[in-house]
Order: sequence, then C-alpha cells, then structure tokens
Amino acid sequence: MQVKERSGLRYAAMSDTGGREQNEDAYFTGRINGYHVFAVADGLGGHACGEVASRMAVEILEETAGKDLPETGPATVLERAFQRTNTAIYAYNRENGLNAGTTLSAAIVNESGRCWIGTVGDSRMHIITPASVWHTRDQNYVQGLVAAGVITPAEAMSHPGKNILTQALGLAARVQVDLDERDLAGGVLVLSSDGLHDYVPASAIREIVLAGDPDTACRRLLEAARDAASTDNTTVIVAKP
Repeated sequence: MQVKERSGLRYAAMSDTGGREQNEDAYFTGRINGYHVFAVADGLGGHACGEVASRMAVEILEETAGKDLPETGPATVLERAFQRTNTAIYAYNRENGLNAGTTLSAAIVNESGRCWIGTVGDSRMHIITPASVWHTRDQNYVQGLVAAGVITPAEAMSHPGKNILTQALGLAARVQVDLDERDLAGGVLVLSSDGLHDYVPASAIREIVLAGDPDTACRRLLEAARDAASTDNTTVIVAKP
C-alpha cells in the first residue's frame, strides 16, 4: 500500500511471514486529526496469542490518538497509548491464564516533519538521511552490552541473546516507555520489526530506502531480509517527503 498525502508525505507498509507458520506482527499507517501516525508491533514468539497482543497494541494506539489528538500533545498521547495497551494485555493474560506480549514502536508526525516516537521492546524506528542513520534504542539484553561497549553493533546481530527483551507490553503491571522527539528534516522514516534489522545491517537499509519510492523500498527491504536468511516475521513501513 502506498499513499500520498496533501502534505507530501508518502508511505508504504508491507509484512512478510518469513519462516514462521503465522504472522504475529501488526502495523498501522494513517492520518488522524491532522497528524500522520505509524506503528509496528511484534507479538512475542513462543508466547500464547502473540498475534492478539500485537493487534491490541495498534488498535489501542489508533483509538487513543483519535480521541486525544490534537488537544493532548503527541508525547502524552504516546505514553497514554502504551500504558493503556500494557494494562489491557496484562488484564487479558490474567483473565485467560496466558502470557501474551508484544513490542511496539510508534510515531506521530506533524505537518512540519516533527516526530514524536515511543518504543517498548525491540521493534525499531529509524530516521535516515544520506549522511546518517539514527534509530531508537532496542530494549533488549544485547543492546545493554552494546551501550556498555562490551560488543559492537555488528557483533550484536549474531549474538545468541539478541532476542532477550528487557521490556515488553503485557507481561508486567508496569512498563517503561522510551520517548524521543526528532525532526524528520527531509529524511526517511523507517519502522521495522526485528525480522529486518536483526539480519540486515543499517548501511544496507539506508542504501535501499534512499534509492527508491516507499513501495519499492518496502519490497526491497523484505527481499533483503529473506536474502539474509531471516526466519522471523518481518514488517516494514517507509515514509518520506
């Protein structure tokens, strides 16, 4: 899917099951009360009803943004949506004797390209320009090793503990949301589940998204993940002016 908005922001989103029997990823793209809203959620593999948790995450985000924007600031809307999602999934687990969980990476973007970003888990948000790649900090064990200088980002991609999360939605009564505020400034916004960025280096992602339109970039990113032997569900959203 590709959409061109009045503000000139074009975007596409695609998802691939990869080597799994079912797709536990969910995503949202849309325009809500004058803002662009994007999200990728990755239901936790090995946990019951991961696909239910990821779907709840994007639905609650859409509902919260629809109710609260623009009267409430985007950062507060994100925090509120994440906490509501965590509470809802946690209650669902207690009622059903399950341990469903999900990651969530979400962005609210205004007309001038200002981005408010929220993250729980290891789905990732990138802002890519010809000169740089910025991305959110994964909430997982391996990212802690990278931050401490114990291993390099390249070593993290093959580390056996890369899928050990330190935060996820729905598994505990409380959750810590990482909030960022950035300026898109003509760059490309890329959201991905870890089926992409755990296998495809940031340099390759950058080359792909800068080379073509969002629809082509999404297709090539999914191809790159398959070529890199990704066995996980892979979801990507690419948005650019």
